This record gives sequence, structure tokens and C-alpha cells, in this order.
Amino acid sequence: MIGFRKLTLLIGIGVTLIVNARPAPAQSANAWTGYYFANANLQGNPAFVREDPNIDFAWGNASPGSGIPVDNFSARWTRWLYLDTPGNWTFVTTTDDGARLFIDDQLVIDAWQDQQLTTRSVTLNLTQAFHLVRFEYYDRIGNAQAHLQILSANFPDWRGEYFNNPTLSGAPVFTRNDSAINFNFGATGPGGGIPADKFSARWTRSVYLSAGRYRFSTRTHDGARLWVDNQLVIDRWRDQRATTWNGEVTLADGDHFIKMEYYTATSGGIASLTWSPISGSAETWRGEYFDNAGLTGASAFARDDAAINFNWGTASPGTGVSGPNWSVRWTTKRATMLPGYYTVTATADDGVRVWVDNNLLIDEWHDQAPTPHAAMMYLNAGLHDWRVEYYNHGGIATVAVQITPGAASPDAHAAANPTTGDIAIDTKNPNFIKSGVDDVWQTAPNGYGGTAFVLKNNAFAQSESKWARWYAPLPRPGYYDVSVYIPANLGTTRGARYWIAHAGAFDARTLNQSLYANQWVSLGVYYFGATEDEYVTVSDATYEASLATTIVVDAARFSLR
Repeated sequence: MIGFRKLTLLIGIGVTLIVNARPAPAQSANAWTGYYFANANLQGNPAFVREDPNIDFAWGNASPGSGIPVDNFSARWTRWLYLDTPGNWTFVTTTDDGARLFIDDQLVIDAWQDQQLTTRSVTLNLTQAFHLVRFEYYDRIGNAQAHLQILSANFPDWRGEYFNNPTLSGAPVFTRNDSAINFNFGATGPGGGIPADKFSARWTRSVYLSAGRYRFSTRTHDGARLWVDNQLVIDRWRDQRATTWNGEVTLADGDHFIKMEYYTATSGGIASLTWSPISGSAETWRGEYFDNAGLTGASAFARDDAAINFNWGTASPGTGVSGPNWSVRWTTKRATMLPGYYTVTATADDGVRVWVDNNLLIDEWHDQAPTPHAAMMYLNAGLHDWRVEYYNHGGIATVAVQITPGAASPDAHAAANPTTGDIAIDTKNPNFIKSGVDDVWQTAPNGYGGTAFVLKNNAFAQSESKWARWYAPLPRPGYYDVSVYIPANLGTTRGARYWIAHAGAFDARTLNQSLYANQWVSLGVYYFGATEDEYVTVSDATYEASLATTIVVDAARFSLR
């Protein structure tokens, strides 16, 4: 009996020793274990599990992986993370939509709600040890983004990571706390054995900012990129002499995550970052002015313009532009606070082009008297890249660009009454014909001449395909700007295909009709011989899924150039 009791005691001691000697958890193989669910509630079995090196995703309207829909999905990431120093650690989440963050199973950020892209942060005093971090996310609809940044207690200001190459490749040679980004590296470089040329750096931090609009300014020699709450605000990743670039963004009250990346190609590197609140809501346009009409070579000068609204007459726009032929490119980051339709209006003498997020909206790159043009587009809430290009070819120089919410005609009078010498052919004109029987062509009352036609699309050209045609009764040979009138709220196709038959040649143009509302849209300038066999035609073959979109057919206009 005594021996049995001793044996039991020894077994108990042995079990206790084994439990206490359990090794500390590892860091999940230096990655996050991500569980992805095909629903927005983290329910059931995940569709798949994978290792993610970082939680830094901007899926947009795409799926995060196989078996996951583009909307209404969720994910959970977990990781045992070793914090190498005690103190205040900051965790920053940026999501569209819901987010929850747990540290050692304690809920520290709770934003489990539908929301536009929003940043939240929490600072915790944590021990030097392994800590269990769990981040949960769901996407409801539309833009899907999930980001998590962890800022070390070792870097109370800026965490500066320095690389001995200009591409931020590999592991940093050293990492340090920088009290400010305000460097003139000169011929010595950043230190730590990194040479003065061909190196790069990345700085990150979280900073509290009151609600308002802010202008961020980088000055670098050479490249710079700046993110605010994971949104790219300045992107000038190129060799350049010491140059200042600005980006503006509207921020809510709270902590915001800022990241700046930099490289220099030659010695004499400069890198600085500042920001300040600004009043009003106007965006600054960065203008690069060229002493030629083709935007070629190096710019003569660059400056910030508060708005694109100029009437120079015959004067030069600035020092370094001396001749009658010159051009300018403006770029900006413009914040859209609410999703919806927006109209951009551009009036120019001579050529003008407008892009948003690298999508060409207005393409009127030709000599012209002051003429209004407009395009309508749907924009999600958030930052958008805008670019405007303009050239002057002698004579008067004027350009104005305006972006307004909703649908707006550039000039209602000009839209309804073409300028003298223009030939407009509406659906009641004898020079307009259409194929097929009338019952496949539905009429709409808000066309240019009072009536427009609409019909459903076909995916491809077929024997029974429908088409409409405007013959051109032109008074004499010459170059003509061909445009079509797009009424509002009718055309939904993004692939309306037009063919222009002119002087024995054929040209094709594809038009996204959904972008326009009650406006003339140019198909380009073409040479016509003023013969009876010249025309513009549009068909129902759009290369979209059959019967998925609607084509609108209204007036065509021929304007002598």
C-alpha cells in the first residue's frame, strides 16, 4: 500500500512537470494562418485555409480565392507573434467592411459593421513574450480591403527600414527609429554601411489627426510613394531632381496609418515629408508645362494649380514656354466622399483629354474653337487618380475642367443646337435607316430629336443582327468630327460598336454608352469625300452576354474641321 501511494505521487509529479515544460508556441511559420469562408459570418467550414505572409489585401471587386464569392465573404487570421520588447505596441486595422481584432483572446478593436474604407488603431502595453493575435474580417458588397499593421514599441516615432538596393528588395540592412523624415543624405548615405547611391527606405507610423482635409508633401531626390490609411496619395517612383509633390485627402478624427517609400539612384539623396490641414475642399492640380504641343521631353516648369480654369488668350502660361504651340499635363488625387454618378465637363481651345483611374473619359485631341465636352461615370467612395492633358496650337488658349456630382450636360443649348455648319441627322431624318422590323426597336421619348430607339444586344454578329445607319449628306470633301448623341438613362452597353465609312476606308470605334447622359460624344475626326456611300453605322453585336445590355440609337452629327 505504501509503495502504491509513492508510485501515484511520482506519476502526479511527473505529469505536472511535463505540463509545465511545454514549449512556448511558435509564430505559425512566420505567417498568418488564414481561414476563408464563403459567407459573411465566419460560419461553417472554411472554403480553404492558407498561409498569408501579411494581412495586406486590396481585392476590390475580386474574390480572395477559389470557392469564395466576390461579395459576402469573411476571413479569420491567427498567429502566435513574438513581441521582442516590452512597451506600447500599436495595432492598426484598415477595412471595408467589418473588422475585429483580438490580442490574447481579448477584443481590442470591434468594428463589425458595414462601412467604407476605415482605419482604427489601438495601443497596448504588452510584455516581451509570445502573444496570440486573431484578426477577423468580412466583406458585404463592393470594394473589399483588409489590412493589419503592427507598430513596434521599439519605434515610437517612425520605423525606418533601410535597404542597400533601390527597390526595397530583401531584408533591410538595418532598422531604426527616426524622429522625423527630413534627410539630406548627401555623399555619406544613411549609415550602416549603405552607400550614398542606389539605396531605398521605408518609413511607417500611426499618427492622430483631427477630422479635416490635409495636404501631404514629399520632397525627394529621387522616387517617392506615400500611403495614408493604405490609400496611395503620392506616386512619383522615378528618377528626378529634388522635387516637391503634394497629395490631398479628407480624414476622419482618429489615428491614421502613414507609409512612405523612397529610393535614390545617385548620391545627394533628399527625403522629407510634411503635412498640414487645409481649409475648403478644393484639390490641388500638379501642372507640368511643356514648350511643345505633344507633352514630349522634359517639362519647362511645374507648379500647383488650385483649379483648371484658364483663359490665357495669346499669352504664355509661364516662364520657359515661349512659342504658340505648347501643352500641359495636370494630375491630382481627388476624394469622392459618396459613391454615385459624377460628370466631368471640359471646355478647351484646342485639344483636351481627361482620365480617371487610367480610364479615358474625354478624348478631344484636335484643334477646335472653345467647345464644351462632357462624360459621366460611376465612382466608388475614396481616392481617385485624375489626369487632364491639354495642348494649344496657336491663337487663343483656354481650358476649363469641372467635376460635379450627378448627370449634367456640358451646355444644354450647345447640345440641342449644333453650331452653324454642323449636320445633325436624327431618327426622323430620311438619311437615317435601320434594319429589321419595327417591333424589335423600342422607342424612347427623350432623344435628341424627340425620339430615340433602344434594343437589346447580341453577343456576336449574326445573320439576324440589327443595325442602324446615318448617311452623311456632306456639302464638300474635308475632315469632319463625327459624334453621336447619347440620351440619359437609356444605354447600358459598354461595347457599342460603330463603323465609320469615309473616302473608301472603314474605321471602328467602341463606345461605353453607360458613361454619358444627354450629350454629344465624338467618335473621332475622319476625312470624307462627300460621296453618297459614306455613313456611320452601329450594330447590336457588343461581345457582351446576349440580351444583357441595352443599346441606344439616336442622332449622329458631322462637324467640318
